[in-house]
Amino acid sequence: MTKNKEYRKQLQGQHRALEEHLKKIAGELSRPLEQQRQGLIAKWEKTVAVCRQQIAKLERRLNK
Repeated sequence: MTKNKEYRKQLQGQHRALEEHLKKIAGELSRPLEQQRQGLIAKWEKTVAVCRQQIAKLERRLNK
């Protein structure tokens, strides 16, 4: 498999992971405030930030 093909495959996976975590955060935020699990929200927000960094890195590699 060529490098570009590998990068595109990884990029698709990162986009899927990003969407899943954003849905989890939205679902948790839709709960009443006293039922929200802030620890999970914080963890998922960190994961979202990492996904976005990985997406940016992969897009840079594809544009070379």
